[in-house]
Amino acid sequence: MPSYLVFGCANFYGRALVQQLCKERDQAVGAGDDLQSWTIRGVDKVLPQLASFPQSVLALYNTFDYRMGNLRNHEFLQQVFSLDQGRTWDYVINFAAEHKFGQSAQVYEHDVYRLSMAIGQLAAQSNVGVLVQLSTAHVFKNKGSARHAEDDRLEPPNELSMAHVRAEKELMGIASLPLVVLRPALCYGPGDRQNVVPMLIAALLSKVDGEKMPVLWDKDLCVSTVHVDDVASAALKAARWFCRKPGSAVFNLADPGDTTNARLAQSVAAVFGCELNFHSSAVNFIAKRLKTAELTEEVNESLLGPWMDLLAAHGISNSTLSPYLDQEHPYCRLESYPLGVDGSKIARDPDVGFKYTHQQVTVEALRAIVEEFQELGQWPRI
Repeated sequence: MPSYLVFGCANFYGRALVQQLCKERDQAVGAGDDLQSWTIRGVDKVLPQLASFPQSVLALYNTFDYRMGNLRNHEFLQQVFSLDQGRTWDYVINFAAEHKFGQSAQVYEHDVYRLSMAIGQLAAQSNVGVLVQLSTAHVFKNKGSARHAEDDRLEPPNELSMAHVRAEKELMGIASLPLVVLRPALCYGPGDRQNVVPMLIAALLSKVDGEKMPVLWDKDLCVSTVHVDDVASAALKAARWFCRKPGSAVFNLADPGDTTNARLAQSVAAVFGCELNFHSSAVNFIAKRLKTAELTEEVNESLLGPWMDLLAAHGISNSTLSPYLDQEHPYCRLESYPLGVDGSKIARDPDVGFKYTHQQVTVEALRAIVEEFQELGQWPRI
């Protein structure tokens, strides 16, 4: 029966994977499988109790083998790869490589490149069935309004994406390692804190102030999106499809909704019923000529204070949420690097068996993010 080793199982992406994997396991057990025949081991650097999960999600972490430790420690990684009776892992999924914006080059060196290579080398040495590596789709050269296919020219715009591309290429060089690389577009869903949540906070503040939500950049610029549940599903489907196959496969992950700057902004604003103010071409002309750091500093200064005041007014002192947009956020570089991604390849292959359940960004899916944070006491109930 199947064995799964999941790195990064307590982060935004890993949580969604845990939910899907535990659901599949429980359904299989309900249909007659022996629970003991399922081997699931999750690995991360934090306690799930400190990850701000709802109780229903947190309870899942008591139903499998969870290991917490220092992912930079090679001895710890060796220990978590160890299985009894000479068994090897069928599916190793690396969701632990850093995806947080605004870290130093040294952090990305250790927590993207070196970590990914250590996991890849141990996976090959252990003769695992397959390694699924979560990368990023923010790696392509500007192609205007066109969507990028997997084999388009790469031109990573920042230290984070450069580290992921380097890890991708060198993992592919491990000859004995069956490898699947997934490149998600702008990812949203329950637990998101840095991708779409800053926009949701900006919309809420605009609604509270009785103002229109300002939107930079041209309306038609591409901002391809993907729901985190689809990322998790793609990882499991691709892992089972590619298990024990030679070589590597690369898939972009982006829903077929062709999200643009205008469509994303309209969906975000609709969560709170606020209106939009798309900046004029003159304002955009000025914004294009500001350095990215200067632009993000101005935006952040206008939002951080009002957000803290709003939290305080509602008695919230422990929120982990912020409207802060790091200059590495894809939205801040949208004019130079539109995030247009063609995610259809993985859905076209009938052998993979994957379909996008979230065909486009919806108001309901965005509202679900807010409602969960409200339940956790991190978002004001307005």
